[in-house]
Amino acid sequence: MNDSLVVDVNPDGMHTLGVPAEFSASGSFDVRLTNHGEATHVHLKLDDELSANARLDEGHHYVTKDDTQVVHVTIADGARGRGTLEVTTAHGGTTETVSIELGAEPEKPPVEIDESLAEPRARPEERQLDSDGLSTAELVPAVALGGVAVLLAISTFATGGTAAIVLGVLAAASALGAAAYVYSTRTED
Repeated sequence: MNDSLVVDVNPDGMHTLGVPAEFSASGSFDVRLTNHGEATHVHLKLDDELSANARLDEGHHYVTKDDTQVVHVTIADGARGRGTLEVTTAHGGTTETVSIELGAEPEKPPVEIDESLAEPRARPEERQLDSDGLSTAELVPAVALGGVAVLLAISTFATGGTAAIVLGVLAAASALGAAAYVYSTRTED
């Protein structure tokens, strides 16, 4: 649903209306009748061009003092075109019109970019890196797993048969674990 079309009722005294000159809708929308004064009758009417693609839930409204009524306008799927919504009060004494474009994408507000975004953020804690770009905290688990892999590989020379195969597989798994750990800590930055 699009933004609402706001109609100010009695903004500058009895039987006055405040409406925007135009409104764009890409789909169904609401007309918000906001009364700023005494209770009054408000009549809404779609012109022929607009009523071919749109339907008001109700045309006649009694808006009480300092109240807001919401009137839903249903737009046919994929409808495009232009027409006017006529807003009347004081039994036809005051009439305003709003040009409405159907099928238009609502304007998006411009994105404001703060100049502070151009400056890099300060890191909460700077890490001390070794000469190869790894921190000591990243190296300890990798060295430990690598050491386990080396010990398992050496022990395979001392044993034979099935035990050697199991120790070899464990050594390879430890080496892969060490490599995976180092890789995962390097790609998180």
